[in-house]
Amino acid sequence: MSNNDGLYSTSPSGPQEPHEYTIGEIAELLGVTTRTLRHWDSIGLLSPEYRTWSDYRLYTEDDVDSALEILVYRSAGVPLKDIAELVSEEASPKTRRQRLLTQRNLLVEKIADLRRMVRSLETLLKEDTTMDTEKKAELFGRNWPEYEAEAEQRWGDTPEWQQSQEAQKNMSAGDWAEVKAEMEDFVSSLADAHSRNVAPGSAEAAQLVDRHLASITRFYEAGREKQVLLARMYVADARFDEMYRGHSQYLLDLVEAQARAEGIDPNEAQWR
Repeated sequence: MSNNDGLYSTSPSGPQEPHEYTIGEIAELLGVTTRTLRHWDSIGLLSPEYRTWSDYRLYTEDDVDSALEILVYRSAGVPLKDIAELVSEEASPKTRRQRLLTQRNLLVEKIADLRRMVRSLETLLKEDTTMDTEKKAELFGRNWPEYEAEAEQRWGDTPEWQQSQEAQKNMSAGDWAEVKAEMEDFVSSLADAHSRNVAPGSAEAAQLVDRHLASITRFYEAGREKQVLLARMYVADARFDEMYRGHSQYLLDLVEAQARAEGIDPNEAQWR
């Protein structure tokens, strides 16, 4: 067993022992926080095989390989619960190759999607004009016209719809590009918070909830009660859950906890 810093000593005349990493070392190596690694351990996603006499985690080269696999899947937007299934297979040459091919395909799809988005944003920013439905579809996906038509049918006679339409009239293509970028950043932050088990009602959770509300009030007036009802809609509608990468229930938990902290009973929330 290694000493307490987790490193083997090497004899000049003997073979080099396998290297072990402390939690701080592997966190720095992978570019993640120690809190993230502890969470992965607590859910059984990445549990180091060895510990020091002082019960500090020690990570092997195999653990590093597993961690890199997890990061690949996370970068492609795969939920942690699905990643656990993907990395739980036996590491035989055949299954390892299959897993690497799966990761490659996920990243290729992600890269293609990001390149398409960048091209769309560059075009829109050069034009810097107001956007019609066709251009919104280019930026937000080809299903945008369907969503927009459905939204008008459901809420076209509400003050919020009128406020939203008025706000959009004054938005340039650059403004829409900013909306898209902010949404992507928020969803990534939400997914990261969920992976680190950020607790509803915490200070970090409150910041996420306020960021989400700000994205709504960009288009129409809304408070915490409306936010609760919208978050419930995201859970009920699979299309919204997909947009939030499967984290809509977590978002609802955060919003409802913040509502309670502000003296609002989520079960009594009304659209007002």
